[in-house]
Amino acid sequence: MKTILPFLLAGLCTAMLHAEPREWTEQATGRKINAEFVTVDGDQVTLRVNGREVKLPVARLSEADQSYLKMVAVSPAPQADPVAPAKEAKSTAASSKVVGPIEIEGSHYFYYVPASVKPGKKVPLIFYTGSGGGSAGTVKKMIEGAEICGWIAACSVESKNSSDETMNPVHSERCVKHLIETQAVDPKRLYYTGNSGGARIAFINGKNLGSAGVLAFIAGAGEGELSKTNNYFIVSGATDYNRYETAATYDKVRKTSAYRMNPEGHSVGPAWLMTEGIVWLQASWNAKAGLMTPERSDFEAASLDWIEKMKQKEPYRAAWWARFFNVQGVSPVHKATFAGLDAELSRDPVNLAYIKGIADIEEFASSAMG
Repeated sequence: MKTILPFLLAGLCTAMLHAEPREWTEQATGRKINAEFVTVDGDQVTLRVNGREVKLPVARLSEADQSYLKMVAVSPAPQADPVAPAKEAKSTAASSKVVGPIEIEGSHYFYYVPASVKPGKKVPLIFYTGSGGGSAGTVKKMIEGAEICGWIAACSVESKNSSDETMNPVHSERCVKHLIETQAVDPKRLYYTGNSGGARIAFINGKNLGSAGVLAFIAGAGEGELSKTNNYFIVSGATDYNRYETAATYDKVRKTSAYRMNPEGHSVGPAWLMTEGIVWLQASWNAKAGLMTPERSDFEAASLDWIEKMKQKEPYRAAWWARFFNVQGVSPVHKATFAGLDAELSRDPVNLAYIKGIADIEEFASSAMG
């Protein structure tokens, strides 16, 4: 470490990267360096300085640095164009993996750009805030929906219930602003999601940062945090102590919302509900916009593939989605296919019971607040 640190201090990072340099401290001497985190492999951390990667023993760093390394994942941040300013470096290529942590003004986030994103196109962003923070694993749960819809998915690392509650929206704002500056994000198509306390932050972000919708798990909105022009997909646990709160939120905006209930308590439920929420929000946007664009057709084609795969093991879910698309309307090129799927899957009384059951759940959630 004694021989490595002087080298690092002599070569501070000047290349323009997506990840922001941070200060690192040697535990034994208190010496400080500025370098960019790349990855952790076992007991070794890799830092990048002036375009060169250097490995250091994790144990040689301060306790604060070691805690930071435990918090973040191992995926390296990609290098941006060193000639162009960071805020002008709009990325349109798919990352093919979860990237991060990206640091901006002391806040961190992970993100994923799906392969379905076409170069030169600005796309929606869905941003997650968790009750226990976020990691690369948090973003991975959004990948299926992000690929179907062509959305960039990201999450905050620091926003959590145990943090200073006044700072949670600040962390979100920093991260979302940086994503808009560095990725091909459409600022008019921002979506927020989260669980429990993170869902409350998602509603706050939707109010303060502007949004097209919210995907909320096991928590409702506060006073004045809803918009009748936005779409909301709300998930509750059947025995969750917040179930009346989520039902009340749904009841206020039911004309532009969907309500789901998993059989558990205060938990986000099965991972497929995340995918369903993202797909529902995209489909609802398409129906409201009423535009028959190539992007809408691509989304519908991806949704058809998703439904076809679903049909093999969960035909009742496939039936609900075939009916949903068929009723709300799709591009002319896919109209006959969705209608055919709806007719085929509706022959099974079990599938029809599932479709009716979803409608009954939404009606019950609304009537319970009447």
